[in-house]
Amino acid sequence: MHDALDWGRRLRSELGATPIFGERLPEFGYLLLYVGTAGDGARLELLEPSNPGFLTRFLDARGEGPHHITFDVPDLRASVGHAHELGLRIVGEDYSHPPWREAFIAPDGRHGVVIQLAQSDLAEPPIECLLSTRVRDAAGFPTSRGATEPEWWTPLWDTTPGAISRLGTTHLASTDLEFSRLVFEDLLEGRVTEDDGALRFTWPGGSVRVHAAERAGVTGMSLRGGPAGGITIGAARLAAE
Repeated sequence: MHDALDWGRRLRSELGATPIFGERLPEFGYLLLYVGTAGDGARLELLEPSNPGFLTRFLDARGEGPHHITFDVPDLRASVGHAHELGLRIVGEDYSHPPWREAFIAPDGRHGVVIQLAQSDLAEPPIECLLSTRVRDAAGFPTSRGATEPEWWTPLWDTTPGAISRLGTTHLASTDLEFSRLVFEDLLEGRVTEDDGALRFTWPGGSVRVHAAERAGVTGMSLRGGPAGGITIGAARLAAE
């Protein structure tokens, strides 16, 4: 995003989004939002550039839109090793910061999106607690190395929330469904079901529906409620499935 706070205001007013947490790092700031109820919803992470870097390059090349999908893994080193076995290219490995270890599967022609693998020794507060209060204690969140300004996003509370919508499944176009099965079932341990020619992978915290297409990439997320036509963010749409 060019302006994460501006998008946050829109998502709060139109979808009833709740801000969860955010920080600033040297190249970018991030803002985590939750759209839904404690038992039915999903997260969005909004990124905005602070200085020239990967995010400015992404925005210059592709404009606003989905950049990555994040998966929590129990053993980051093991997941990275498995990814290498599948021939995936890994970048940005960092195992030295226990609150937030991470590595990234670089985008390729099969999925067209960065896949972030993350491991933390710190569990953040349950979503039902975060939805019931505006209090955010940075010490209770898995924070990134070198992060500052954990309250930069708090003006978002001044935006009156709209009716609560429910964000759900991420939709991903793939040029190779069999390889997608290897990544999302074998590597990321999702439970797979066939869904009208597509593959739906489910985890306790969410789901991804992968469908065959000539051009890869995230095409959107399922949304119940909100504007009749959904919300478009670049090439992706938050809309009814």
